[in-house]
Amino acid sequence: MSPRRKNKTTITLIGAGNLAQALGPALHAAGYRVDAVAGRASPQSRKRAAALAKKLGAAAISLENAAPSSDILWICHTDDALAGTAKQLARKPGWKGSIVFHSSGALTSDVLAPLKRAGASTASLHPMMTFVPGTAPKMQGVPFAVEGDSRAVAAARKIVMDLSAEAFPIRKSAKPLYHALGSFSSPLLVATLVTAERVGRGAGLTASQTRKVMGPILRQTMKNYLECGAAAAFSGPIKRGDLNTVRRHLQQLKRVPGASDVYRALVKSALIDLPSQNRTQLARLLQRSLQQRSLK
Repeated sequence: MSPRRKNKTTITLIGAGNLAQALGPALHAAGYRVDAVAGRASPQSRKRAAALAKKLGAAAISLENAAPSSDILWICHTDDALAGTAKQLARKPGWKGSIVFHSSGALTSDVLAPLKRAGASTASLHPMMTFVPGTAPKMQGVPFAVEGDSRAVAAARKIVMDLSAEAFPIRKSAKPLYHALGSFSSPLLVATLVTAERVGRGAGLTASQTRKVMGPILRQTMKNYLECGAAAAFSGPIKRGDLNTVRRHLQQLKRVPGASDVYRALVKSALIDLPSQNRTQLARLLQRSLQQRSLK
């Protein structure tokens, strides 16, 4: 094993995707030494790993050469690849005393069982944040869900604190729903917005015009929701119980692929928790609309 620097935790990043591209610089800025960035065999992965390693003053290595040479190995692979990565890494000797994290929101630390059996302390450490190419969101204030071995959890909490982020415990059984919360908060929100773009095109607007039109109301809605909660942020024809307006929406949205299904699902969800006049009549209207669709 390589010598470890005093009072300086060393970290190897396994993976060089969107998360690692944001995490590496954040760790470096927080005073951590990223020793190595391990990429997969594909040319694209190797290129990303090399670029990130150069930025961090780290070594770019292949996944096959990754070993417990740092205090912490942080696996930033996709969910479906984690089990295979853990098995591959566990074949290397020297894991006793090492700490290994993964950052899947849906999977628990149990997926790292091969490394735990080899002597490592393991934990899952997931930031509730979206990471897309070309962006590097700051980690300050980001909630990190953590669970696993006590030693690994303690190390994870220390790192999160140094990132000026916030760690909170998550039950293993709760991780799938916790991760689904993230899906509703970002990718499914984007899916709703792209449906709105299709509706905008149906109204004769371009995609850029639709984003411009939606921008102010979308920003204000998010502000209202975050500051006041869902019920106070809710407005429009569903809250007012405007049956004829909702009926016209459903009729015209048939012209837009997929939009009426999304509209019905969101209205049905709104009627569960959000304030609405004519709740029963709206539910019946949705049911009739769905029945008419199924008869076609």
